Amino acid sequence: MASSRYEREEGSPLLDIGPPPRSSPNRILTFFRRTRSPLVMVALLFVIIFIMAFGGILMGLGGLRLFEDIACHYYFNDIEGEGHIGFDEPIDEKICKADGVQNQLNILFGVLQLLTPIPGLLTTIPYGLLADRVGRKPVFLLSMAGLILAGIFNITVILFWKVIPLRWIWLSPVFMFIGGGEAVASMTFYTIGCDITTEATRANFFLVGAAAGLMAELFGPTVAGAIMMKSPWVALILGFILVVMGAGFVVVIPETLHLRVSEPSGMLVKISPAERDLSPSRKIDDSTFFTSLKSQFLDSFNQARSATIVLRSLPVLLLLFTSIVQPFTRQSGELSVRYISKRYSWEIREVGFLLSIRALVNIVLLLAIIPLLSKFLMDRLHFTSKGKDLILSRFSVLMLAAGATVVGISPTIGLGVVGMIILTLGTGFASLTRSLITTLVDKQHTGRLYAAISVVETLGALIAGPMINWLYTIGINKGGGWIGLPYVCLAVITLVAGSGVWIFGYLETKGWGDYQPVPVGDGYLDDLENLDAVSENTVPLRTDQSDEEL
Repeated sequence: MASSRYEREEGSPLLDIGPPPRSSPNRILTFFRRTRSPLVMVALLFVIIFIMAFGGILMGLGGLRLFEDIACHYYFNDIEGEGHIGFDEPIDEKICKADGVQNQLNILFGVLQLLTPIPGLLTTIPYGLLADRVGRKPVFLLSMAGLILAGIFNITVILFWKVIPLRWIWLSPVFMFIGGGEAVASMTFYTIGCDITTEATRANFFLVGAAAGLMAELFGPTVAGAIMMKSPWVALILGFILVVMGAGFVVVIPETLHLRVSEPSGMLVKISPAERDLSPSRKIDDSTFFTSLKSQFLDSFNQARSATIVLRSLPVLLLLFTSIVQPFTRQSGELSVRYISKRYSWEIREVGFLLSIRALVNIVLLLAIIPLLSKFLMDRLHFTSKGKDLILSRFSVLMLAAGATVVGISPTIGLGVVGMIILTLGTGFASLTRSLITTLVDKQHTGRLYAAISVVETLGALIAGPMINWLYTIGINKGGGWIGLPYVCLAVITLVAGSGVWIFGYLETKGWGDYQPVPVGDGYLDDLENLDAVSENTVPLRTDQSDEEL
């Protein structure tokens, strides 16, 4: 029946003069489902990232204001006497900047930031295997389902806050075990992008994804601030609807598990049966899922252990140490809304406008300042690529430290905004140091290097969230200029970790920068994709081998 219908469609006249179809939207939906153009799919992915990031910003700012209002009601309801304010009485946002209220928020978000990454850390490998077994879209939609359920749970806590304790939001990460949360969603989403791009165009796709997020950060806070003038509930619900809508748009994207880009036509075509037999997903289908899962965990453990080989180089170790700066910078950025609102007595919706300025500076930095400085250093001053990255990394360290210091000690909002701008000018530090450290190892060991970077950043993230909130609590309790303690701490951490860039430059002049790779014959395998290349000269890896045999 399908064949005969297809033949009728091929034999239909080129000009359809019959009556128009009843449901044209269905034809549009069918077109997107059947599209094989990578350009159209990348455009759709850009729109999806933008919508979901935009919705996340609306939810974040609206939810923060509602959480603050609830904590404020609890705080003043417990006061006996003149300062008592009941649950049913409205509270002006300005008096919610009281130290006791902000301390409760610090505890609330500090614990939540510690618990949220755990589902992703524990489930990335199983859901990654599932994506290679059943497809990218089901895993992505499953992860979005977990995030949406967590969002519904948080909204329920906010809605029934008089009955449900506010700290119940610490249970929301449990829902993220369904699909793995944001970590698995991001991994699967970019896997889709890798499926529909070639090696030559893959970097452009990652830039498109970053640009979509930056565009959302540019407009989202301003729109959220305007909406919150009416009600933070409107921003929260509208943001939630946008996140659900963005996730729903994934349905119109075709499954990319068995697709690849055809070089002659540039269109997406299905992988041939011969190629499919050689693909990782096919190998997983030929065995049970749990056997593959066990093997993958063992392989990941061996790769993590072998990643320590790159640490035998002192220059690599120094640059790897600088990766600790990124999670602290990220956590300080998340604190900035509460910090500015508390220190300068600004309403949260007003702080949203400042976040748009920060996003604009970030866009200018990534799209204009760094590329122009790179071109000037290489074309006019004749720096090598490594020398250029080294100079820009040092510049970024100074901007991060100076900006954090100004934000931490500024007594006025004007000086604080200047500090935020200076701090944003250093946000390219992580990308620059990653580019620099990649030049120190050969391609064969890049996977191990990135695994080590990921470990440092993950450990840093687990420490940074509680530590930044703890320092903020100390600053609030001490009062006065102590409230800027988290940003002064960020400046110190940046200078200490960033000093590795200067020491690395000194070692380079002494000839210590060359990394000597360890041969494969030492017993470690480089990456899963290299198994076929070395299988003729090595013994196959067995899941029943002991640690000594491995």
